Amino acid sequence: MGNSINWSTNVPQSNGLIISKANSTLRHNYKLDHSLKMINNEGFIIKTVTDQKQNQHVLVTAKSDIGLLYGTYRLIQLMQTGKPLSDVNIVESPKIALRMLNHWDDLDRHTERGYAGESIWDWHKLPQYKEQRYFDYARANASIGINGTVVNNVNANSLILTPAWLEKVRSLADIFRPYGIKIYLSIKFSSPQQIGNLSTSDPIDPNVQKWWQGKAAEIYKLIPDFGGFLVKANSEGQPGLRRLRAHTCSRGEYAC
Repeated sequence: MGNSINWSTNVPQSNGLIISKANSTLRHNYKLDHSLKMINNEGFIIKTVTDQKQNQHVLVTAKSDIGLLYGTYRLIQLMQTGKPLSDVNIVESPKIALRMLNHWDDLDRHTERGYAGESIWDWHKLPQYKEQRYFDYARANASIGINGTVVNNVNANSLILTPAWLEKVRSLADIFRPYGIKIYLSIKFSSPQQIGNLSTSDPIDPNVQKWWQGKAAEIYKLIPDFGGFLVKANSEGQPGLRRLRAHTCSRGEYAC
C-alpha cells in the first residue's frame, strides 16, 4: 500500500503485472487462443503466466478496452479480498448483454419515490460544470459491470429532447463512454405535439414518424453510441405504449 507503480510498454523483465489487449505475441507466448475463444467482447482473462526466463506475471487481457477495464476491476477485487494470485486462472464474460440502471430523476432534481435526497444530476449546471461525482458514478458502476443508464424519469419531460437539454445529456455521455456505459433516455409519447408543433403524436401518422426519425438522427449525431429510448406503457395519466397498441389493434394491424 502506498508504493508507486512503474509503468512500461514492454513486458516486465522480472515478476510483474501485464495489462494488455490480446495480440499475436501474447497469444503465442502464453497460449491464449483457447481462452480467447471462450470470451465475448466484454469478457476478460486473468491468468498467472511464466515467461521463458521463468519470471512470473499476472496477465489481464481481453479483446477490447472495456474488457480490459472489467478485468482490471476484477483483479483489484481479488487483491482487496486477499485472494492468492500465485495460480489465478479466470476466464469470464457477462452472461447478460444489457446491464442497466433506470433512474426516476426529474429535470428539477426531484426523484420520484426517491429516499436519498435530490437527483445526482444537477442539470442546470450542465453542460459547462461537470461534478466529480459523475465520474465517480461511472467508475463505481463499471466496477460491477453496469453498461447502460437511463438518466431521467420514465414519467418523462419532453424538454429532455430539446437541443439545449441534449447538450447536457451529451456531456454525461462523454463522461460515461470511457467506462463502457451508454446513455438511454426516457421519452414522452406526446413529444411531437409538445415540442414538435405537430397536431398529433399518433405514431401511425407519417409526420410523427418523420419527426421521431429526425429527433433520433439529431441525438445520434451528438451521441454516436446512444443506447436508445425507454417509453412507459401508460400509467398515472401519462400517455404511452398502451395507447399505441389500442390504436393499432383497432385497425387490425397487430394481434391484441
